[in-house]
Amino acid sequence: MEFYHAPVMVGVCLAQLNLKDGGVYVDATLGGGGHTEAMLKSNSTITVYGFDQDSAAIAHASKRLEEFSDRVHFIHSNFARLRTQLALQRITKVDGILFDLGVSSRQIDDPTRGFSFMQDGKLDMRMDATTSETAYDFINTASVEELTRVFREYGEEREAYHIARAIATSRAVKPIETTYQLSEIIDLSARSQHKIKVKARIFQAIRIHLNGELDVLKSALSQSIQALAPQGRLVVMSYHSLEDRIVKQFMVEEAKDCVCPPSFPVCQCSKISTIKILTRKPIGADASEIEANPRARSAKLRVAERKEEK
Repeated sequence: MEFYHAPVMVGVCLAQLNLKDGGVYVDATLGGGGHTEAMLKSNSTITVYGFDQDSAAIAHASKRLEEFSDRVHFIHSNFARLRTQLALQRITKVDGILFDLGVSSRQIDDPTRGFSFMQDGKLDMRMDATTSETAYDFINTASVEELTRVFREYGEEREAYHIARAIATSRAVKPIETTYQLSEIIDLSARSQHKIKVKARIFQAIRIHLNGELDVLKSALSQSIQALAPQGRLVVMSYHSLEDRIVKQFMVEEAKDCVCPPSFPVCQCSKISTIKILTRKPIGADASEIEANPRARSAKLRVAERKEEK
């Protein structure tokens, strides 16, 4: 499968990155290379470092961006190691970092990756296929309590316990091996009339848990601020509330000069704000893009600028 869906809000991302001549930029979620390609075409003097933990994405983007080989560098790594990987490239500061969060459309559409309940495949859901634990391992070995926690915390699913019990009952008879098997268990056990939404939340929760998506996001955001040069831009696009909440809270905290309790007459924390938030509310895709690319419907873009260091 060589097809990657159209990248979301390309023009908005470029505008918010505020590309400058000779600048160094990071695409922390390379995927099919759509955003990186747009950046390289937009300014012939910039250099881009593209991160992706999926070797298939690196291979595809390398071929797609071959004409820019002198200005693009591919890093096969999770963005949780952003600063370390940049240091290995002898890069200490960059002028902008773009995150397009979540699982790529290509990964979802590939049944061999096991991300989707819409297509049958082995339960996998690893973004980096070299890691050990798969969705099969988790579904067939985790306790009911752990399944419930993951479904509630990462899927915000009200029927988490009920579905976890149904999974435990089913796997006691035979292992749950495929996405269709898991989907059927959810279908039969969920009381909600909106079973597709329930399945989407359960599959999302498993994927987030396996790949540690929320934990690595928090780490990567913090590293990004440290890696940005003054006036460098942090542009983050998320697709569900858990990610967006983390991004929003992170930016709000980083933009504060003091985090002391209101009762303190004088600041004792000595905290200095590191960024200026440029988007009071997240930017969404316009109607024409949503019509052309339904994936854009849930996208929320937040932007911050690195302040001068004091």
